[in-house]
Amino acid sequence: MKKITNIMLTCMICMQMIGCNNQNANLNDKLVDNKESLTNSSTSDNFTIKAVDYSEAFSGIQGCAIFLNDNKKEYQIYNEEACQKEVSPCSTFKIISTLIGLKKGILTSAETKMNYNGTKYPIDDWNRDLNLKEAFQASCIWYFRSVIDKVGQDSMQEEINKIHYGNCDISEWRGRSINSFPELNGFWLESSLKISPKEQVKILSNIFDGKTDFSNENIEILKEIMLVDKINNVFVYGKTGTGGEDNAWFVGMIEKGDEKYSFAVHLNKGKGNEISGQKAKEIAFKIINQYYK
Repeated sequence: MKKITNIMLTCMICMQMIGCNNQNANLNDKLVDNKESLTNSSTSDNFTIKAVDYSEAFSGIQGCAIFLNDNKKEYQIYNEEACQKEVSPCSTFKIISTLIGLKKGILTSAETKMNYNGTKYPIDDWNRDLNLKEAFQASCIWYFRSVIDKVGQDSMQEEINKIHYGNCDISEWRGRSINSFPELNGFWLESSLKISPKEQVKILSNIFDGKTDFSNENIEILKEIMLVDKINNVFVYGKTGTGGEDNAWFVGMIEKGDEKYSFAVHLNKGKGNEISGQKAKEIAFKIINQYYK
């Protein structure tokens, strides 16, 4: 009887071990499948994510690039992990402050002028009266600090909450004094407000596809001041942004007939003075000229 019992117990243990091994094998298969799907293509908010290799355009500089084709519902991403990381938007926030300023009536056209206060700023183009188009293209901080102050903190908070702008944190309204002049600081300059490249392109896509409450008229004004290139009926709109040693941006939108691509290029590490908004712009145009024109 004992022998029979022992034989039965041994059989049961063997069956359990076989079952466990099969479960582990199935689990391992699932893990491999998931890893492969993340490497090649996955989904986010019902959009396909396609991994692409733009390393040649970056020439050893560390960073990421993301292009969103809303018609195809597809993100094309180089270095997905970096594209998910929230950092300061720096001067790319001028896109949003322009639209909010226009919406609130503080700005009325590309010609809306702000008066220079006489301070000697380190950038010569800032040392004069400027209109919106001039200030945007010169990335003049004091001009947009004035616009943002006229909007006010409560109203600004309400507007960026509506569009889900990154972490929506403007608590450090006056910034962290990274520049010596108070009017050259703010929550969008290496301070409390942060956004990822992926979040940037989604917001830009929503804006240019008319999915926000910004008017078409004001979006056209924004496009007028954002236009940086036009070749063979392909329009490129963009804005640079430069922060610390590990934070440089170029974001915008490509308009090619009925197709639109919102994009962001972000740089986070380079050699010497390689990290800048201008460098991000150069890299973006290498990618655009090769793949999107």
